[in-house]
Amino acid sequence: MFQYRNLSIAAIMCFAPLAQASTIAIIDSGVDIKHPDLASKIWTNPSEILNNKDDDGNGYSDDINGWNFFANNNVIIDLKYTSLFSTDIDTFFEIQDKYLLGTATPEDLAWIKEKASDANFVSSINKYGTFVHGTHVAGITAKGNDLAKILTVRLVPVENPLLSLKKDLISANRSKREMTDFKKGLIKAGLSLLASAQGTAFGLVGEYANSGSADVANASLGVGAAQARIIVTPLVTLAGGLATDTALIDELSIHFLTEAVKGQKKIATSAPETLFVFAAGNDGTNNDVFPVAPANANLENTISVGASIDYQGIAPFSNYGKTVDVLAPGVGIVSTVPGNRYMALSGTSQASPFVAGIAAGIKDANANLTPAQMKAIIIGTVDVKANLVDKVKSSGIANRDRAIRAAELANNVSVSAAITAARAEVADVVPTAEFINPEKVIPTQLGSSIITE
Repeated sequence: MFQYRNLSIAAIMCFAPLAQASTIAIIDSGVDIKHPDLASKIWTNPSEILNNKDDDGNGYSDDINGWNFFANNNVIIDLKYTSLFSTDIDTFFEIQDKYLLGTATPEDLAWIKEKASDANFVSSINKYGTFVHGTHVAGITAKGNDLAKILTVRLVPVENPLLSLKKDLISANRSKREMTDFKKGLIKAGLSLLASAQGTAFGLVGEYANSGSADVANASLGVGAAQARIIVTPLVTLAGGLATDTALIDELSIHFLTEAVKGQKKIATSAPETLFVFAAGNDGTNNDVFPVAPANANLENTISVGASIDYQGIAPFSNYGKTVDVLAPGVGIVSTVPGNRYMALSGTSQASPFVAGIAAGIKDANANLTPAQMKAIIIGTVDVKANLVDKVKSSGIANRDRAIRAAELANNVSVSAAITAARAEVADVVPTAEFINPEKVIPTQLGSSIITE
């Protein structure tokens, strides 16, 4: 099970005349390539034509604008889900953002709690949220990057190999209906198998990105503490354990997450020339304690992003820890959604593409920078905040103008010297809104953490 936090590219990358045009892979739920804000920025494979053949020999037939790794075809979005939109969905997301900003009224909260208890509404908004997720993310990365080309990589969970494990646990329970070391070992082995299967899928995605020379890839999805517990708890109870045995559930969850991180690193190791930007997660937990896959990959060409409220502080739902590199604005972010619409959504899903967009701007400013150097510039040019010293590795929030200025300067001086000069030249971003950081987020963080169908 993956959680959206709100796949190769063809063999030849398109370049705009006299300028670098970064290719940004959006690894997500699909992108509406006809949206007016995105249509002119969609990557097109010049070596493919619609003829049911693999013209460029990359293993993917007719991958004109990208590839659907779930269905193994070139259908990168299913627009039939546009019909799920309703004014109530729009209102729900608006009130969610107002709550996070501390401006929601008692009437707002009463309405949203009522909607959160409506099973039909929750089902619709989760489906709609998953559907629009990739287009929303793409719009954020494209903002301010007029030359960038967006390549769509549609990815959803692989087949769950835990079905056979469940059969083994049922069989083991016939002789002894209690948790045993043998059953615990079975569960760990099954979880390792699931993590390995996910890693294989991620490796294919990385190889695809590598073949198309993607400069940046954004993945606002992953598996964290909440999702791991959802997977593990039924297995524990099936093995004769108790759903209240939090110590065992957490032990097994951490085992699965650790294995998942190892496996999903393949996405980045398969594409060493691409900077992968990962959402840190929306559980409000410490990624140093509960790893998040793939956000905890911690490689030279990966960067993990948490969410801030404007340029003031960390969002209450955002994951944190020294394994999270930077924060970026992730509350009430207006961007594109299918059907020529726009919507404000919140989550590390929105913060991650903000940083991916910065990375694309950095690459456009200095085509010679490596992924590791791009990462160093993003981390080194943040707005440092005293209240973030113990929250994220950089102690700050990403500053787009300063990062791009550092990239420009790095054409003539070292990266470290460019960062120092850019910090002196470009001021911190002035916050635009006051907010009250609530102790708890509203029920069902719909829109900021969307579970795939």
